[in-house]
Amino acid sequence: MANENMFESAGRIFFSRERIKSLEKDLNTAGINMAADSFAGYLGLNIIIITIFLSALVLVYPGTADFVTGLANNYPGVPSVVISVIIFIACFLFVYLASNTVVSSYLLMKADDRRSKLENTLPDFLALVASNIKAGMALDQAMWYSAKPEFGLLSVEVKARIKSSFSGDSLEDTLDRLGARFDSKVFKRTILLIKQASATGGELTNVLERTSDDVRNNIIMKKEIAASLVLYEIFVLFASVIGTPFLFAVAAKLIEVFEKIGPQAGTGVSGSTGGVFTTFSTIHFSGPIISSSDFFWFSIPTIFVTALISSFIVSVIRGGTKNQGIKYFPIVLVVSYIVYWLVINAVESIFATIT
Repeated sequence: MANENMFESAGRIFFSRERIKSLEKDLNTAGINMAADSFAGYLGLNIIIITIFLSALVLVYPGTADFVTGLANNYPGVPSVVISVIIFIACFLFVYLASNTVVSSYLLMKADDRRSKLENTLPDFLALVASNIKAGMALDQAMWYSAKPEFGLLSVEVKARIKSSFSGDSLEDTLDRLGARFDSKVFKRTILLIKQASATGGELTNVLERTSDDVRNNIIMKKEIAASLVLYEIFVLFASVIGTPFLFAVAAKLIEVFEKIGPQAGTGVSGSTGGVFTTFSTIHFSGPIISSSDFFWFSIPTIFVTALISSFIVSVIRGGTKNQGIKYFPIVLVVSYIVYWLVINAVESIFATIT
């Protein structure tokens, strides 16, 4: 209990109230049963600890330590304490941004995975609830007995939330808490229809059955759209994983070749005068404007950005949401860099055999 209070206090110090409310929503949709204040405090304390170790590593590691020493020598008027504080702030910003990116990505992927599992089982669940209501059960009882093990995650969440209505909580509040556990527009609209039908005395069974059919048709339509766009998905993956690294690797080798032959290139010949011809000035070839090392440092982040964008495009094509692109991105990025390295080595070996 003391640890939990410590984390809650730390969370209120490190994060604003709006950020904690947003984090509470993300934790709910990701299925993490932890108070947002405690999670924020735990995250903030870990950021501070990692920042301290990273700052110490930067100041102790020989390479960075020599750089800091050289920086202090270049600015003798700046105390070493100030430089250390600047390094600590820089490490803190890096760790803070990296931690928030990793945590947000994880929560998004968890929420999207839960949404996918929910929507796949929702039509059959609603149909079973409608059958139980026709058999004479109340709505909360029908939902409880419809939560079969084959519905997986939906069954677990329904049983965990709906039992509070048996102990006196209103059914509307229970349904609202159940809807907040998933980041699904389809499920939230279904909950809203159920609440309106219960409040107005409408035919709840017809509402559930028609909603079940609509959700099932929506799932089938999404699968058909994804199947019709497979060719575009293959094209995007080919362009990002093979096409872009291949072109960059070949271009890098061409720039390197031009750098070598540039200084060795002779002067151009001068033309004769007379008639429509004029005398050409001597032409000098000094090599490419951009160096091979500059092009290398240009190609690495460009491949990174291309892999990131293509991952989001593939995610939208497959599931209609960009959140799953975070899951595809590491694989696409690693394969792209491997292709880039293989093509560079292959081109170098070809030129080595020619020369």
